[in-house]
Amino acid sequence: MGDSYDYDASDSVYNLSFDSLVDFTPNFNTVIVDDSAILTDFVSSAPIRNSGFIVSERVRALLADFNLPMHRFYDLPVTHRGSSVSGYSWLHLPHPDVSIPADASTLDAESTVSASCIADCALFRLYRPSRFAYCYVRSDLRQSLDSIGATGVRFGTPRLFR
Repeated sequence: MGDSYDYDASDSVYNLSFDSLVDFTPNFNTVIVDDSAILTDFVSSAPIRNSGFIVSERVRALLADFNLPMHRFYDLPVTHRGSSVSGYSWLHLPHPDVSIPADASTLDAESTVSASCIADCALFRLYRPSRFAYCYVRSDLRQSLDSIGATGVRFGTPRLFR
């Protein structure tokens, strides 16, 4: 983000919400990718609170073919090795409108999600309760990401929907 970035400003990326879309256009200033980093389809979002993902143009285009929960894309100015890099976006992906009790069993959490507004979503991210706080990718989206050779992402076994 650069040394001069004002993280306390009202339009700062630190004001991106985990719970809802924001009513302002975040000031991303410029995301500076480390010189030693390799540009990938998913880029670490260390300076931006973890309420979404930095994604490439081809991932954004692929996601357009899938049902996503409440979300918003923002064009993202990026520099790498001192040069501007086009084609990156911030995918703001707040916690969906689903409430899983902290003491829910895995079966109860799966039932809650399956009966909710995100049941048909190909990608969603839960932030709470913390033991289920992961990004969930439906198998057809994962296959599509694999088929385009998406980089910068790895998949594991989720705590839900094994």
